[in-house]
Amino acid sequence: MFPTTIIDLSHPLKSGMTCYPGDPGFGIRCSFHEFTCSTHTGTHVDAPFHFFPDGAKMDDIPLERFVGQAVVLDVRHAAHPRKKIGWADVDVECNSASLHQIGPRSEGKTDIVLFWTGWDAYWDTPRYFEHPYLAREVAERLRDMGVGMVGLDTFNPDESLADAIENDKPDYGLVAHQVLLGAGILICENLRGVGSLIGDSGDAWVSIVPVNIGGSDGSPVRAYGWRQE
Repeated sequence: MFPTTIIDLSHPLKSGMTCYPGDPGFGIRCSFHEFTCSTHTGTHVDAPFHFFPDGAKMDDIPLERFVGQAVVLDVRHAAHPRKKIGWADVDVECNSASLHQIGPRSEGKTDIVLFWTGWDAYWDTPRYFEHPYLAREVAERLRDMGVGMVGLDTFNPDESLADAIENDKPDYGLVAHQVLLGAGILICENLRGVGSLIGDSGDAWVSIVPVNIGGSDGSPVRAYGWRQE
């Protein structure tokens, strides 16, 4: 059955939009239908090649990895500026049922996990750069559970580099990226509206399909989701 409601999970690409510090900005010349941007602009997916020279590139990854049933973990209670979200913040009552659904598709479980921090409310504002981030233990737990993709409504599963430098953190090391991409787990960043996927009936499904860019370490996506009875 075709879903009656489609939930847009992507930020629109537009001139002047929020981009990761140091990345090329998004630009468009309408008369030529030409646009330029980083492969990590807006709502996008990171492939393992983003961190690992021998990791899978975007066009190496089977299309079905980007579509499937999803679990939404509500961590809004732990989402504070530049603060780490630990496993104790994830393993709470409101997420109990969802955590039991996580696992490999080969075992009939759900391997797409989305974190709902609510930080998308600050998109295109300076506060968006001060996002919360995942502790190493969270990435390791998800890896061990057999997750295939982790998505967030923030800039980054790790603390953004500019924040780490500003606060003189010598242990900054993009550990969530290292753990997840190192295990072949895809990362989707800058989602929006993740909480709209939560409902009392049916299951959440998402499509987070990238542009098929040959040899790329990432790609913008038009992510969307729906609930299916």
